[in-house]
Amino acid sequence: MWFSFFIYSVLTALLPGPNNILALNSSMKSGYKNSKTLLFGIYSGFTAVMILAAFFTEFILNSYSFLLDYLKYLGAVYLLYLAWSVMSGKPSELHVEKEESVSKAATDFWKGFFLQFVNVKIIIYGITAFSSFIFPQFQELWIILIFALFLSLIGNSATWIWAITGERLHLFLNKHYKIINIAMGILLLYCAVSLFL
Repeated sequence: MWFSFFIYSVLTALLPGPNNILALNSSMKSGYKNSKTLLFGIYSGFTAVMILAAFFTEFILNSYSFLLDYLKYLGAVYLLYLAWSVMSGKPSELHVEKEESVSKAATDFWKGFFLQFVNVKIIIYGITAFSSFIFPQFQELWIILIFALFLSLIGNSATWIWAITGERLHLFLNKHYKIINIAMGILLLYCAVSLFL
């Protein structure tokens, strides 16, 4: 189970999403140094959302425990969607279309911070991790907070990787995108199935 949790957390965090694409484009256009304010906003907002996801999920499980099965199905559907979108994705989909808004956001802490509260990818990422992997094993508040920080560390590390790698990561994905997409898609399918084992 913890192997599935690790695969789920790392792969989901590394997949293209609003944070990773924004970080990639910002560092490509403005450089890593000029993107630090935006990245700090993303990191702070991500951590806040993971803590909120922990308490929100715990409230649902304590008050409406029958929803756990539905959350597992929601998580599995989301993983299947991610697997499909990754396997069928093309390099051109990794670009952010509105380049002007990306360059404006490159030094804006608050845009990076508030993006997290509408970033469906990380909200479902947190809820799925807590409902499917963490709460079935642990109930202690301090352990839940450690997992929230751990999920934040994984997610923020993935965004940092996209930012620091910048154009080189983009070129690598363009060159080898079919193999990478298939491998990541298969691992996500494994994670979806493992929720019910």
